[in-house]
Amino acid sequence: MIEGCIQNQEGCGVNILIIGDDVKSVNVLTFILRQEGYDVNSAVDRAHAEQEWADHLTDLIIFDQDGIDNALLRRIETARGSSSIAMMLLANSASEDDIISAYDVGIDDYLVKPYSYRMLLAHVNAQLRRARTVPSTLVPDLTAANLSLDPERHTVMLPNGQVRQLTNLEFRLLYCLMVNRGHVLTTETIIEKVWGYTGEGDRNLLKSLISRLRAKVEPSPREPKLITTVPGVGYTFNPPEPS
Repeated sequence: MIEGCIQNQEGCGVNILIIGDDVKSVNVLTFILRQEGYDVNSAVDRAHAEQEWADHLTDLIIFDQDGIDNALLRRIETARGSSSIAMMLLANSASEDDIISAYDVGIDDYLVKPYSYRMLLAHVNAQLRRARTVPSTLVPDLTAANLSLDPERHTVMLPNGQVRQLTNLEFRLLYCLMVNRGHVLTTETIIEKVWGYTGEGDRNLLKSLISRLRAKVEPSPREPKLITTVPGVGYTFNPPEPS
């Protein structure tokens, strides 16, 4: 049994919701995860999925879909709000644009088919560890460069008083950068802290995530002053001192 379930001999106390479009595939995933000690609920249509989501406390949502249902992803992303619930997508090989689109609407992790059961469980464990490592209510508020980051609500207040909602990935990225203000973080370090693993395409996904975050916090995203690129190394949150 995997490490996440050792804490409770009668079950790991972790609830996973699987939303898929193929009954056989969903049943196989359900069996695998139940064998590992997880409590698993599943749904194979949108109405059932939304009902299951409403009826059960959930720690991780796994979308097992051949096509990316962005409408459903957005509905559940909106419903989960600032909670630490992780969302993971299992899908056939897709274009980089498709993957980035999935991250845009709130997906925290993406696994391309075919994959081994060991790889599936490794990704599941990584997402659950990240979601449960430090409750948002225990993470202190951060203020730097007149930006105020609220970990509980996953929002950032700009100097002009506007409040922007952040996705889980955007929040983790900004928190990582603000905590390490003035220090250059390598691309590999940021990927490890934000996604929890390294893999092909992560550099491009990080570049896209940086761009989306800049659009939310920079006065002029095309000429960033807060989150700057260090060519060949990574990124830094090093805002200029007020004159």
